Amino acid sequence: MNYTKPLSKLRVVDLKEICKGKDLKDYASLRKAEIINLIIESLLEEDIEKILQDKGIVETSDKKKGETKKGRDLKEGVKKKASKMDNVEILRNSPYLIKEKSPEQGDVEPTLKDLFSKNLIQESQDTIEIILKGQYKEALDLILEADASNLYPILVGPPGIGKTTLCRYYAQLRSEITKNNSFEWITFDESTKPAHLIGSFNPAITIKKGFTFEAFNPGPLLKAMLKGGVFLANEINRATEYTQNSLLEPLEERTFAVPHLGRVKASEGFFFIGAMNPSELVGTHRLGEALKDRFNVWIELDYPEKQTEMSIIEFNNPYYKIEEHMLEKIYLIIDRTRHHHQVQIPASLRSGIAMARLAGLMQIKNNALNPNQILKEVAKNVLLGAIQPKPGVKVNGIISNILSNVIGSS
Repeated sequence: MNYTKPLSKLRVVDLKEICKGKDLKDYASLRKAEIINLIIESLLEEDIEKILQDKGIVETSDKKKGETKKGRDLKEGVKKKASKMDNVEILRNSPYLIKEKSPEQGDVEPTLKDLFSKNLIQESQDTIEIILKGQYKEALDLILEADASNLYPILVGPPGIGKTTLCRYYAQLRSEITKNNSFEWITFDESTKPAHLIGSFNPAITIKKGFTFEAFNPGPLLKAMLKGGVFLANEINRATEYTQNSLLEPLEERTFAVPHLGRVKASEGFFFIGAMNPSELVGTHRLGEALKDRFNVWIELDYPEKQTEMSIIEFNNPYYKIEEHMLEKIYLIIDRTRHHHQVQIPASLRSGIAMARLAGLMQIKNNALNPNQILKEVAKNVLLGAIQPKPGVKVNGIISNILSNVIGSS
C-alpha cells in the first residue's frame, strides 16, 4: 500500500512525534514530505498501519470489509459479485459521486447559500499532495532557495505538467513554516486587466462613501502584498503587454499604486512566482524584456521521465486501480504523442490520468474484456481532444498509428 497520502493528512508535529517515538534519527530539520518518506522507509507496513489506525486516518480491517461501495476495494468487491455491471450500478458505486441520504419527510432541501457555505474552502483546508521526484523535487528546491534569497522565480514548461500544482504545494509548505496561509493566484489571458490584479471600487458603495477603502474590493495581487503571502501569476505570457507592464512596479519596488487611495508597499514575506507556457504556443505573447529582467530564477520543466509520470498517474487514480502492464502502455501511448512528427501539441499528464481512470472503470464494468481492447477504446476517446495535429493532418489517423505501434492489432 502507498502510505504517502494517508500520512500527509497528519500535521508535521504529529509526524515528528512518530519519528521520536520510533527512535528515528535526523528528522528535526526535514520538511513534511521528507519526514513522510523517512517513516515509510524506516518502519514496517504493520507499524504504519497501526499508527494510522490510532490516529483515525484509516479504519481497522474489520471496518474495511464493508467499504467496497466507497471505492477502496471496489474492484475486488465487484469481481466477487459478477463479471459485468450495468451503468446504473457503476454510477451507484462511483466514489466520485455525492452519496446523500434521501431526504426524510419534512426535511428542507439545502439552499445554494447552505451548499456554498458547506463547500467553501478555507485557506488552511486545501491540502495539496504531489509526487516529489526528479525534476519536481529539483524545481521545489529552487523555488525555496529563491524565496529564501528574496528573488522571484518563474516556471516555464508545456501545459499540463503540474506547474500550478507545484506552486500551490510550495505555498502550503511555506505556510507550515511561516504560519502565514496567504496564497493568491490568477490565470492570465487576453482579457486580464491591471484592475483584476489590484482590485476595483464597488460603484454602489462609492456613491455613498466616496473613494474609501470600504468601497474598494482588493484584488489577489494586492491581498498577497498586504498579507506578505505568495502570489502566483499563472500563464503570465498570455497577458497583454499593457497588463504585463503593470507588474513591473510590484516586482521591482514591491509597491503598487491604488487609484484614489495611494501607493502601498508589500509586507515582509511577499513572494511572487511566475508560470508560463512555451512562447511558441498559440495564444501567448512575448514576455517583455523589462518583465523578464525582474524574474531572477528561471526553472524549466518538461514532461516527466517514465517512472515519475507513471507514479503520478497511479497516485491520481486511487479508486480504479489498473495492472502495471496497462499503466506502462498508457505511458507509452502518451509518450508517442510527444514524439510524433505530425503532432503539434501532444497529450499531457491529464490525458494519462483520464485514460487510467476510464480503463480501470471499464475493467470493473466488464472484467471479461481484453485489456488491449479497453485501452484502444479509452485512448481514442481521450486523445481526440487531447492532441492537436499539424495543419492538414487528421487526428484519427495519428491515434490509429500510435495505438497500432503500442498495442498492435489485438
